[in-house]
Amino acid sequence: MKYLLLLRGVNVGGNHRVPMATLRDLFTTAGCRQVQSYINSGNLCFTSDLERAEVEALVVDILTTNFDFPIDFRVLTEAEFKTDLAQAPTWWGADPTLRHNALFKLRSYDQSHDSWLPTKLTAYDQVLITPNIIFWTSTFRVNFSKSFYSKLLGTPFYQQTSARNFNTTMKLEKLLDR
Repeated sequence: MKYLLLLRGVNVGGNHRVPMATLRDLFTTAGCRQVQSYINSGNLCFTSDLERAEVEALVVDILTTNFDFPIDFRVLTEAEFKTDLAQAPTWWGADPTLRHNALFKLRSYDQSHDSWLPTKLTAYDQVLITPNIIFWTSTFRVNFSKSFYSKLLGTPFYQQTSARNFNTTMKLEKLLDR
């Protein structure tokens, strides 16, 4: 089965360094096949005969054994990722003058955020919530401070998600198609 692993908060500003070449080697040594990473922000695609729960246990073991800081993550099967991606609204990614992100719900994600979030949005935010991804479009520069997205940094909600922009999300889909 093909899997997508998304790490949160690695290789940002020189902190929590997780070299992708090292991560690929660790997963290959653990028996995963077709291990590929994309950019330096903790995106890994791989194939494994293990069931999802076993893959999650493997990820925990690899991360805790090889890195001395906590790393929250999410493992998605190819089918889960593609099912959510197929639900992406037409406005997500359409206007290049806007900010388009996919916020992936991490293992620590509190599901109550799914009902809380829509009550906080402003006229400058568009959101669609799926089981694993929150598709979010907000202003990029003009009026950004008026968007709810601009106020997320440091909140428990934001800490329980891992953001990828539109282009990265679409590239991850292509990696899974290989």
